[in-house]
Amino acid sequence: MQKRWLALVLLAAFGLAAACNSAELKGAASSGGTSSGGPEEEIPVDPIEGGRDPVADLDGGTIPTSTNVTIQVQPSDSGAQILSAIRGATKSVHMTMYLLTNDQIIDALGDLTAAGKDVKVVLNQSFPPNGGNNTVAFNKLKARNVPVVYAPAAYTFTHAKTVIIDGARVLIMTMNLTQTSARENREYIATDADPADVADAEKIFAADFAATALTVNGKLVVSPQAATPIDSRARLKSLIDGAKKTLDVEVQSLSDGALTDALILAHQDKVAVRVVIASGFEASPAQKDAVAKLKAHGVPIRAAASPYIHAKALVVDGTRVFVGSHNFTPTALFNNREVGVVTDSAIEAAKVSAAIDQDFASGVTP
Repeated sequence: MQKRWLALVLLAAFGLAAACNSAELKGAASSGGTSSGGPEEEIPVDPIEGGRDPVADLDGGTIPTSTNVTIQVQPSDSGAQILSAIRGATKSVHMTMYLLTNDQIIDALGDLTAAGKDVKVVLNQSFPPNGGNNTVAFNKLKARNVPVVYAPAAYTFTHAKTVIIDGARVLIMTMNLTQTSARENREYIATDADPADVADAEKIFAADFAATALTVNGKLVVSPQAATPIDSRARLKSLIDGAKKTLDVEVQSLSDGALTDALILAHQDKVAVRVVIASGFEASPAQKDAVAKLKAHGVPIRAAASPYIHAKALVVDGTRVFVGSHNFTPTALFNNREVGVVTDSAIEAAKVSAAIDQDFASGVTP
């Protein structure tokens, strides 16, 4: 009986991971190309059109980077640092979250509200079937008098995971605040104290809390494109195009045609490219095509199972790193609310590269 119960629990866990992934892949087939019908179908090795241009789509010819950013790698402390940061707020906590189920976090938000702090929460409302639900968290927050709203319906998903503390720093995460994410997933948490970034994060939060229009033109990587004159695909492609020696990519889902081609072009330009994706879910036809195309062009790619790859990160030449909520899919890049940050700290980049190195070594060819 005990073995049967354990098997049911494991099946449910894998089902939830697959459902969450499908939320981030919705519409991914628009990335270009046709369904391969399976990951093993051969993809013709045709020349990749275009070329590498790290500044083609960016105003001023530079990729904006943020200062005063530190990155934490999970799993490491089971989310203790995040909980401590929230409980330690002296003035305010403004949170946007795709999925919130962690009772300790919910209690902390309620306690801060009871102590007279300025606490506000934006939760994603729309999920795919069996892909999660914020109703319980919403009702618990309401019962604790925490001001909470569902995100604007204009986005396919509000997939951002940000926590702004005391108007002084913003946590920009790949990680949802669930009971298991910090214990079982590969996640990255960027603590960004760059004043301009914090100000833009507050603008984004205020607009989503009030369901009003927004335009920002700062350094954060923001989706959807309507929110910023420089779209997130252009910024990520420019980072990839700018790699000269090494390029490490770790992302749960990858199906965008432009980013796939950029990785291939980097590989063909003798950049040492490594790609890690998640294992253990049913990939979309568009992702199967992207993976097959990368393999056909000789790009080293691995699927890692443990820890579960929920990361969204990119390291260029060991000195520049992106961490955010964006999967490399058209839906994430153009239809969701997503937030990410790029910093040029070699120390922080090394943390992410070390984790990717571990995951690449433990992964298998998909």
